[in-house]
Amino acid sequence: MLDFEDTILAVATPAGTAPRGIVRLSGPAALRLATAVFETDDPAAGMDGVGFRRSSGQLQLASADGSVRVPAERYVFRAPRSFTGQDCAELHTVGSPSLLNMLVAALVELGARRAEPGEFTARAFVSGRLDLSRAEAVAQLIAARSDAQLRAARRFADGELATRVSTLTGQLADLVALVEADIDFAEEPIEFIRPGELRERLAAIGADIEGLLFDASRADRADVLPRVLLLGRPNAGKSSLLNALSGLDRAICSATAGTTRDILSAPVKLPRGEAMLLDAAGLDDTPDGLLEQARARVGVEAETVDLICIVVDVAASSAGDGGSLQADIRALRAAARGGEGSGSRDRALMVVANKIDVLDSRETALRLTPLAELGLGPVCPTSARTGTGLDELKSALGRLLEDERSPASPDALQLNARQREAFSAARACLVRAADECATISQTAERADLIAFELREALDALGAVCGAVTTDDLLTRIFSSFCIGK
Repeated sequence: MLDFEDTILAVATPAGTAPRGIVRLSGPAALRLATAVFETDDPAAGMDGVGFRRSSGQLQLASADGSVRVPAERYVFRAPRSFTGQDCAELHTVGSPSLLNMLVAALVELGARRAEPGEFTARAFVSGRLDLSRAEAVAQLIAARSDAQLRAARRFADGELATRVSTLTGQLADLVALVEADIDFAEEPIEFIRPGELRERLAAIGADIEGLLFDASRADRADVLPRVLLLGRPNAGKSSLLNALSGLDRAICSATAGTTRDILSAPVKLPRGEAMLLDAAGLDDTPDGLLEQARARVGVEAETVDLICIVVDVAASSAGDGGSLQADIRALRAAARGGEGSGSRDRALMVVANKIDVLDSRETALRLTPLAELGLGPVCPTSARTGTGLDELKSALGRLLEDERSPASPDALQLNARQREAFSAARACLVRAADECATISQTAERADLIAFELREALDALGAVCGAVTTDDLLTRIFSSFCIGK
């Protein structure tokens, strides 16, 4: 994959039919190959000069039934200012899978090679267009599943990690220069940095790295979408709430009890972020083997979520009895805990009083009062059918989840496993160097050992952004990308 003498190509748009399909080329023959299958509407629009040029025209492709002409556009990006640092071209046409396959086959026949996963970004890294942290951000942008992940990947792509590493590297390089000067002038009555000062400065750099790792761990926890379980009796309206809150027809809604058996999930946007909403089987005593298994899964799931919403049907005839309604909710709460006295830790709770649309305001108020007296957190009157109260419910969910999770620092960066290992290795080297300083009166006494540890720390920091790499490491990193990137 790291041989850049050949010309690579790939379909750069997702699989399937779409209004637009893109085939991307990079390499010495990219412009020539793109021109070979493309006829421009403007004969004067040649390939001379600087890149960043768009031309309209048609693709000319051979098929079993003769030649095929399809409207297309050609985009030209000349080295060294292209994404990969090489001559690049893109052919934009109709997003038909069969047409794109024909185009790729024609270009391969002309001499191009199908790209390996991540090979375009690998070329950008090797040519110096991206450092390794920015290159990895490309994969993070593609794989982002939430707004938080997308924002984190964008910060990496903008070079924030590279900037912070550069600052740490500069501070450490200054110390290396002072320590190595003590080696060079060991016979002279000159001390460039005293052990105490060196230890303090190493501790400050180490503290910065520890803070970066700590903030990254908190950012990781905050980035995992909080999980909210809808818990209730059959026909309380949990599936309707899931669909209404998420805007998706994720769950089947039916008056037949036991319709939901598996744990269904859907993301929901809240005023202060996102959450994953879970819809589980209704809890009752129906003697059904499958439902019993589904109810057992509800208890297991309740142990892993951040918040439990106890959903009750306030319009049910039995709900008119406040005592019966309170007893029903206590039973649901006990089921969520795995039984009273089970020792399971409590989860944040709230009550969702559903189906208020079939009650008048006086009757609704009467039925909400016993729910509030339970002290299980907010009581949100809603109607999944009409949408009444859903905005207030989302706000309450956001507040409770924010209380459950301590926010990460706004400057926190999410680090992958490779980056964590590199920072941890650098920190370990700094600790060993500081320990050497603790037992000496002059830096020159152990300057060689200290300089060795500081050099190792510099190499570890260099690995974060790719200043220190191996072909095997790069192959493993870029092979996790999707093809065409």
